[in-house]
Amino acid sequence: MSIIRPENMDFSGKKFSMIISGSPGTGKTTLALSAPNPVIIDFDKGISRVKAQHRKSTIMCNAYEDVLKDLEDPEIKKFETIIVDTGGSFITFLQDWVMRDNPSVNRQKNGAISLKGFGAVKAEFVRFTNMLQYTFNKNIIYIFHTVEQKDKDTTKQRLLCEGAARDIVWQPCDIGCFLQIIGDDRVAGFSPTEEYFAKGCFGVSGMRKLPKLGENVPNDFLTNLFAEMQQCITEENKIYEVEKENYSKAIEAGKKIVAKIKDAETANVAAKEIEEISHALTSRKEIGAMARARVTELGLKWNKEKKVYE
Repeated sequence: MSIIRPENMDFSGKKFSMIISGSPGTGKTTLALSAPNPVIIDFDKGISRVKAQHRKSTIMCNAYEDVLKDLEDPEIKKFETIIVDTGGSFITFLQDWVMRDNPSVNRQKNGAISLKGFGAVKAEFVRFTNMLQYTFNKNIIYIFHTVEQKDKDTTKQRLLCEGAARDIVWQPCDIGCFLQIIGDDRVAGFSPTEEYFAKGCFGVSGMRKLPKLGENVPNDFLTNLFAEMQQCITEENKIYEVEKENYSKAIEAGKKIVAKIKDAETANVAAKEIEEISHALTSRKEIGAMARARVTELGLKWNKEKKVYE
């Protein structure tokens, strides 16, 4: 493991993780299918409710192991985005799977899932998400229905999801929106409010109105949004371009100063000149190290009282 300084970080080409939440009928699946080159895992068996012109390649399954097998298909490599529809149904599939996989531990006598079973579901949820995002290197979108919960005078929308997974799904996500219908418009909120939780990043925040889809209007909202996020990453990287240029100039100037150190007199002159350089990033520290190595080589000592080399 190495420490990477901000100016050396490169997030270009990053794959994004996202949550789309909202009430039934707001068009969450259609929105998810607007992502770049998607394949949808239809745990909710809802692809038939999507208009035919918006449907994309779909993994249809009856058990979790079916999904794992389908993901081994070489064809998966061509897709850029994997959609999990819905996260709540996915948890139900996982509960069934862990109870069948290890019934003596994960299943109670009455047929319900045990506490250890819930722990196994949570662990597999995390493993599956990490596999899609980091091993497969895909954009990943989780769709969740929401349920209303009263909190004093405020009605809050919470993810409809059983078990501990509800508490961890937001952690790895870059962005998350709450999808709602306001008047005649479908609107995605990317900033949290008292009513719902959301998450913005890479320049995405606030409310975004979705285009009204028709015969001549492509379903590409998330494709464009992800491109906008990539552009934001590119713009952020430019912040360090000037610093890097100034750093290179400082290092070059420092090398020339250090090369002139021949004795105590030139070492003292060099010390002043090094301070006068327009430093950037780590140039001061690196040039200082070069200078110390040179005076050590010459056998010079620093007089703390006089603050000079002798």
